[in-house]
Amino acid sequence: MSISEIIILLLIYSGLLVFFLVPSTKMEQVKVYKRQESLSSVFKDTLVKSVFQKKAIFALALFGFALYGIQSGFVGEEWHYNAHSGYPSISYKLPALLTMGGAVIYTAILFLVIGYVSTIKSIRNAKYQA
Repeated sequence: MSISEIIILLLIYSGLLVFFLVPSTKMEQVKVYKRQESLSSVFKDTLVKSVFQKKAIFALALFGFALYGIQSGFVGEEWHYNAHSGYPSISYKLPALLTMGGAVIYTAILFLVIGYVSTIKSIRNAKYQA
């Protein structure tokens, strides 16, 4: 798989995750914050809000499908090589685990960035109490 194919897959995966994890505008309300409320508490509230919505189920399904696709791709490639090469058997377990670990890390970073951007937007649009 060439680098351009990987970039296209990552763009599609990222776009779908952003679509499924960003709360819709009609669900978002202008929240009233106290002046002392810290960025971390608003960030946690935003992350919880983005996880506990109906669309997040589809993001979880997409994540599971991506991990299953990675695993089945490596298993198929390993079977094909071992069945048709005539060389001693090989194992693709380590590359499969490393690729799935990279997908988990990429998804976690993307989720945190989505939460951070939503937090900044929420703070910017918030009304404050004295």
